[in-house]
Amino acid sequence: MEEDPLNRIDQELAEIDSLLTALIFISENVDDHQHELMRHSATSLCYIAHDKIAAAHRDVSRLLRMAA
Repeated sequence: MEEDPLNRIDQELAEIDSLLTALIFISENVDDHQHELMRHSATSLCYIAHDKIAAAHRDVSRLLRMAA
C-alpha cells in the first residue's frame, strides 16, 4: 500500500531541515584550508535537498489535484 502523501511531505521536510542544519554546521566549522571539503559538502547536500524538495513538490501537486 502506498504511503500517505502528507506523511511523505512531512518526512521530506524534516530531512531537508536536517540537511540544511548539517550544511550550516559544516560552514561554521570549516577551517580556512578546507575550502575543497566545504565545496564538496555544500554541493552534495544541496543536490540531496533539491531532490527532496522536488519529491515534496510532487506530493503537494498530487494532493492539490485530488482536492480539485
